[in-house]
Amino acid sequence: MRFVVNTKQMTDAELCSERNGIDRVVLMKNAACGCLCSLKKRLGELSGLSFALICGSGNNGGDGVELARLLTEEGAEAAVILMNGMPATETAKACASLYPIKLKTVPASDGERAYKLLRKADVIIDCVFGTGFHGELPALSADLFDYAKDCEGLRISIDIPSGVNGNSGAVSEHSFKPDITLVLAALKTGLLNYPCCDFCGETEIVDIGIDDKCYKEYDGVFTDDSIFEKLPIRARHSNKGTFGKLLNVAGCENYIGAAVLSSKAALRAGAGLVTLASVREVVRAAAVSVPECVFLRMRDDGEAFTQKDIQVLCGAAERASAISVGCGMGNCDRTRKTVELLLKNGKCPVILDADGINSVSDNINVLKDNDRPIVLTPHPGEFSRLLGISVKDVLANRLELARRFAADNGTVLLLKGADTIIAAPDGRVYVNSSGNNALAKAGCGDVLTGIIGSLAAQGIEAFYAAVLGAYIHGKAADRLVEAFSAASVLAGDVIEALKHVMP
Repeated sequence: MRFVVNTKQMTDAELCSERNGIDRVVLMKNAACGCLCSLKKRLGELSGLSFALICGSGNNGGDGVELARLLTEEGAEAAVILMNGMPATETAKACASLYPIKLKTVPASDGERAYKLLRKADVIIDCVFGTGFHGELPALSADLFDYAKDCEGLRISIDIPSGVNGNSGAVSEHSFKPDITLVLAALKTGLLNYPCCDFCGETEIVDIGIDDKCYKEYDGVFTDDSIFEKLPIRARHSNKGTFGKLLNVAGCENYIGAAVLSSKAALRAGAGLVTLASVREVVRAAAVSVPECVFLRMRDDGEAFTQKDIQVLCGAAERASAISVGCGMGNCDRTRKTVELLLKNGKCPVILDADGINSVSDNINVLKDNDRPIVLTPHPGEFSRLLGISVKDVLANRLELARRFAADNGTVLLLKGADTIIAAPDGRVYVNSSGNNALAKAGCGDVLTGIIGSLAAQGIEAFYAAVLGAYIHGKAADRLVEAFSAASVLAGDVIEALKHVMP
């Protein structure tokens, strides 16, 4: 498993590993070896390349000195720029004593020589503070980092960019700006928060040999293919009722596509029967685009569905094994009344998306007063309206706000974005590891809702339906960009790719 941890949780895991016989010297060596392997994978033959490693006096600096030694053994030209002498922690000194190789070192205070090394380096590696940073950067570090930004070499940070707070994700002025961050052992929580999430470049988690059992506490877990174990077994002797009945209440005159996309995605994700409830214009279009659906045509009086159709809708809700509501419905009285009605009728899981979410933002107690499983799938703008705070504040504390909202309101909260966060009412948190910017396009959210609704209808626990839905959705996008430009991918393409990524 891959974990998301704050700095204290990371320290506790290291101490546990030490008690289990893997001391910190071994972890430091493993970290350097892991980073070396990553560099080889990315750059190929290292011999002949020049590396400038900026090293602090703590364990992050110790990682850097050990990496410099390994690079030298590979035939690379590695020079160490020392911010405050050689790393002085007991772990760093013990690690360095094992291999008394002579390294080229330059004090950072010798600006002319340090800048020259940065200018000529093919790769500049930051190993100054790691997770130990807080406050403001010293002037010497700030000057060196500012200079490195304008150099042509590839910039890499080890564990976390120097100048970034590992818990909050706050970025100090003049922080080292990497193209790549090689994160050691587990992702630090701050890397999920703005502005760090946009600052740290591409991230890669490097295994340093800490056993999963050492993570007694953690902020979250990354998804991987093991989540597919939650999919139901499709027995040989089965029928469409075996695989769930989803009631999808979606679409309006101006957003017909949302209803079509969410319904088609639900069918492609395995639901046995999907009933689309919507107004006449939507049903007419969907009957051509998704003939596999059953249709429930709803009439309205301008403000709400007619009383007769409401009774029919309530009957469909009672028969459904899951309900999705909100995709393309429009932010209006009709939507608000429909959401309230569906939350009060039936006991099956309900997935709220888009206007379904907006409809409860002024009456959040409707969630607390409900004992059925509810999944909300907001983007940061919708989540900010639910919380009554700015989008900036949401992005600055995504994981904790998602966890808190889920616990306070008894719902599953899926907060969309790069590294989508899924939080359960009991405190469990997953961070989605699949997907790419091909999903930043109209309709992709409707596809996600359809997938989650389909999985919930098939009997998967609401939390895992959301976790698995996000993972499958992202895997489909990942497959598409292997063959096509991310810019050219449409929401409909994601639906068609589902058949290639679902087991």
